[in-house]
Amino acid sequence: MDKETGLSQKTLRTSRACDRCRRQKLKCDSLRPCVLCARAGHKCETSPRTTKRTRRQNPGARDLLVNSGVHKAIAPATHKTANSIHGTGGTETSYAPESSTSYLERSPKEPQSGANASAIDFARRVFNEEEAGRTLTGASIPGDTGAPAIDNSLWHLTEVELPPEAVMLALIDVYFDRIQWFILIFHEPSFRHTARRIISQTSWRRQDLSPTMAVLAVAMIGLQSVLSDQRWPGHELLRGHSIDEEKLMHGLINEIRRNLLDISIDCRVEAVQVCILVSHYFVYHGSPSIAWTVSGMGLRSAYALRLYTKSAQCENPVVDEIRSRCWNHSIVGDTFSSAIYGRPSSIDTGLVALHSLRDMDDLLIDPLLLKNEWISGDGMPTTTAGFFTMKHEIYNIIRHNLLRFRRLQLKKETIEEDLLAISEAAQDSEKQLVSWRKRVPRLFDFEFWSSDNRLEHFEQQIKELPQRTKYQAETIILQAATLQLTYDGALIQVHRPVLEQKTTSFCSRSVVDATHESLRVATAAALRISSIPVHRFQHHFAESFTSLQQFTAGVILCIVPTSQPFTTAAHEAKAGIMRIIHASTAFGPHNRIAKQTAQLLTELLKVTIEREMSGALRGGLETSLLPREMPDRGAILGLQQTRIDHTGSHPPSEREVCSDYPPVSTIQAPPYSRLPPDMSQAIYDDSKVNDRLVQAPIELPEYPSANIFEQLDDTFGAFGERE
Repeated sequence: MDKETGLSQKTLRTSRACDRCRRQKLKCDSLRPCVLCARAGHKCETSPRTTKRTRRQNPGARDLLVNSGVHKAIAPATHKTANSIHGTGGTETSYAPESSTSYLERSPKEPQSGANASAIDFARRVFNEEEAGRTLTGASIPGDTGAPAIDNSLWHLTEVELPPEAVMLALIDVYFDRIQWFILIFHEPSFRHTARRIISQTSWRRQDLSPTMAVLAVAMIGLQSVLSDQRWPGHELLRGHSIDEEKLMHGLINEIRRNLLDISIDCRVEAVQVCILVSHYFVYHGSPSIAWTVSGMGLRSAYALRLYTKSAQCENPVVDEIRSRCWNHSIVGDTFSSAIYGRPSSIDTGLVALHSLRDMDDLLIDPLLLKNEWISGDGMPTTTAGFFTMKHEIYNIIRHNLLRFRRLQLKKETIEEDLLAISEAAQDSEKQLVSWRKRVPRLFDFEFWSSDNRLEHFEQQIKELPQRTKYQAETIILQAATLQLTYDGALIQVHRPVLEQKTTSFCSRSVVDATHESLRVATAAALRISSIPVHRFQHHFAESFTSLQQFTAGVILCIVPTSQPFTTAAHEAKAGIMRIIHASTAFGPHNRIAKQTAQLLTELLKVTIEREMSGALRGGLETSLLPREMPDRGAILGLQQTRIDHTGSHPPSEREVCSDYPPVSTIQAPPYSRLPPDMSQAIYDDSKVNDRLVQAPIELPEYPSANIFEQLDDTFGAFGERE
């Protein structure tokens, strides 16, 4: 046993120290950059007189050199998009392979005071490592970010057999076709280089555990996206190798879960990437409880790697870009989880600064598309980095708004001042979102593409272009639709607190007006969501994201018919609900969230129609109590003529929706004011004692209220738990 331990320790020793440690006669280690150089902020270099035996002992050393300052540029792996992205006559930019080692340099912007340093860092400052001639590392004391001493012996997969190289490459292709445009955490050329090295082996050294799990996670997410897509040509490839797709899926998941703790010990950038992908898989297709936990693991790893700072010592643009992409998406993922779970954010309020993204080669727009009249032009982007920048920014706004509402300490009995404070916060949040909306580039503006049949004309113009070019054009449209969905979902999110509040039988005019305004804005946003042609997202990983947004919109639309029975606005709301139900039903056979969305909204629509009829009958049909407009025949006859709209036509604007509403004073918005149509105005006019207060003379049946939104949150948390 002692002999085996001694041999494993020998493999961690370096046969040649780095130049700086050799000059100062310090004890160097096998990693590059070595810990002493990394701590001192110096470039870690080793003279090229390396023995052949050392190279044989460490076959992955070439990939580790990316952090040592010896940057060997490599040509990106050939991929089916390489020529289409760079053009046939252009020169490709060469980048070093993606780093799998942790970056531990301290950013100059990071606080240096003792209160913000760990105990081990304090010891390093007191006892200078360079002067002492030794290093305080080993990850044995809490707060020590040094590399732990681990066995670097060979290991292999235990839960799944690695598929043939052709299958793995096909699944990686799927990931970068259907997921990368939505979740940006990799640099495609460097990842492909690492993946080819990994999948060419059947056993690996311990230092390759993290990149191997990243490759498996990418393959797993790619396979999930095509399981139900019968048009994917890779099914024939899998059948040709006698591979059971479902069995492979479960094997990949189990292998990743088995090694999650080990890659967390390594604390490399792949730990963040793997946790992000695994949490996204479980929140949509597995257990949301596991998703919450794993997302927290990824965020902790991002903290340990100090991804929230820009590394001052990072000389490789690819490594720096990967760090930025992972941190930005950590903010997005944490905000998304906070919103759907209804739980506080896990990111420190002082560490939410977004990193700017570079226009990297894997984000370039095909030159053939840049010739199009609606994509070309002065100031138009030549990469899709603008989409991710706008996505990161709006999630930062959403996060700020969520924190603001959570800081409003409301009393058990909500008083008018509290309601006004909530409505003021909602209006301020809406202004931030509207300001963001104005800055969306035209290329990613879905309203621009939807107006004047521009989208249909664009598809005709690119009809003769190569398939890969048309595929990129499709993803640009999907990115534009994603921003629109996110924006409208955020509008609903900021006005939900107003709609959720329970009021007493007395409330001021300003409270009623604020409630009506929130309902108007939320309804307009929900109608736009219902009109987006979500069928374009089919078999993309973002498909489940669209279903979540549609479910929220459907619940909002169910409020309108009960508050404004048999009006044009009520009819449009019910038509919007039917569009969502039809779209969700189409996704239902292969998407659990869409299936449950269709079921829940169908039941809720039935209740809504019953309450709409009951409310109209209780309110009476006298002229004095009718809304300003008479109910139209289509609204009375129901929704038999309703069909889902896949044309992508521009949905009604807020102004158009508002024109169908009665004036604010004539709108009933139960359960907030508990007033029938036009009754609130009559009370305002007749009240002589206190014209600030409104009292409901009758009690109407209970309308959809805050308990609906509680069910909404419960449903989000239960997605994936039900069969």
